[in-house]
Amino acid sequence: MTTKNYSKCKSIDRNSIPQLEFLSKDVLVTVDSRKSRQNQLQDATFIGNIEEKKVTLEFLGKSACHLIHTTIWAVTNDWVVLKEKQKIPIKSIRAIEFP
Repeated sequence: MTTKNYSKCKSIDRNSIPQLEFLSKDVLVTVDSRKSRQNQLQDATFIGNIEEKKVTLEFLGKSACHLIHTTIWAVTNDWVVLKEKQKIPIKSIRAIEFP
């Protein structure tokens, strides 16, 4: 589920997340792709908390595709939680790239 075509996505800072609006539907259409995303997010949380490494998340807002290079602190059923309580809805995440 990783992607290498970042040219259409804008890199943003974690502090910009609260100003974004997100889509109401999931950006991934198949059950398998959603399960894979969930597993990758769990792995990303582990490497963020244990190995102190960052991942790149590609996600969709209502108006654009965004990239953020960050440490994932936690994953709930609906949210990816970042530093300073910033969060991104899981259904908006299109890809995760590991270091």
